[in-house]
Amino acid sequence: MAQRCLSESRARPASARLPLLTGLMCLGVFGIVEASYDRVYPLPAAEQQVVGEVEGRVLRYEDTFARVAREAGVGFTALQNANAEVDPWIPGEGTQIVLPTAYLLPDAPREGIIINLSERRLFYFDKQRNKLSVFPVGIGREGYDTPAVLTKTVTRIENPSWTPPESVRREHAERGDILPRVVPPGPDNPLGKYAIQLATPGYFLHGTNHPFGVGQRVSHGCIRLYPAHIESLVSGLPNGTQVRIVRQPHKVGWHDGVLYLESHPEQEADGTRDATAAMRLIVAATKVTPVEVDWDLATQVAITASGIPTRISR
Repeated sequence: MAQRCLSESRARPASARLPLLTGLMCLGVFGIVEASYDRVYPLPAAEQQVVGEVEGRVLRYEDTFARVAREAGVGFTALQNANAEVDPWIPGEGTQIVLPTAYLLPDAPREGIIINLSERRLFYFDKQRNKLSVFPVGIGREGYDTPAVLTKTVTRIENPSWTPPESVRREHAERGDILPRVVPPGPDNPLGKYAIQLATPGYFLHGTNHPFGVGQRVSHGCIRLYPAHIESLVSGLPNGTQVRIVRQPHKVGWHDGVLYLESHPEQEADGTRDATAAMRLIVAATKVTPVEVDWDLATQVAITASGIPTRISR
């Protein structure tokens, strides 16, 4: 049982939604998903700022968020943020959750690949095949932050070897895990079966032998994708494709004259969350197209940071 919607501040009759999806407004289809795992859509028009729809899912006894995230082609942390009240490891049979499968497009030129570190998500604008692919990604953990840069792809590698830096070898050695100087292709290789080298030295888009890390801050700076997603990307990505890596915790966008806000956790040093950046984006958007904004709701969306596009105009 599934319902595809974008989050809205007004409730609809119970007959029009899953019980958990109270307050979600059903919209027309923005894109057709080619498979339950891949999130692929027709290339959006220049004025289209929202892609996809939130989906509802009723969980089985054996489901965990790690399993559902991979089946649905979303990131583990994004699934947690969208369902903060649900235990990710023992959600329980019959539990209803939402899948974070509606997206405001990042504020960046729609060319090649855009990776938004804040939402841990990759957008590939494939103009040759007239489609947009949206993939969750794992990024660098604290101390190994993935940089926000403008770069490009250099080459595609099948069955890559991994040469861990000395700092990584020391880190593993301190845990009693002695890494060889070169890790050959195979099941123990953290790069997985495919890798795409970037022009920024030392950085790759690659698969993984630990899919649970996709959508989380777990890498040493490189960008991880699910095995099926990196295979899909490698198959149609020309060398020299532009890759723009940005950090945008808050995004605003329009659909049918309605303003939406999508926020992702971006904690301050003291562990709090600040809505100021989101408010500035809303002010800028409404200067061009004036609408009445529900500022209390917008503040709540920015601080809660569920990652779900939410209607904030009345």
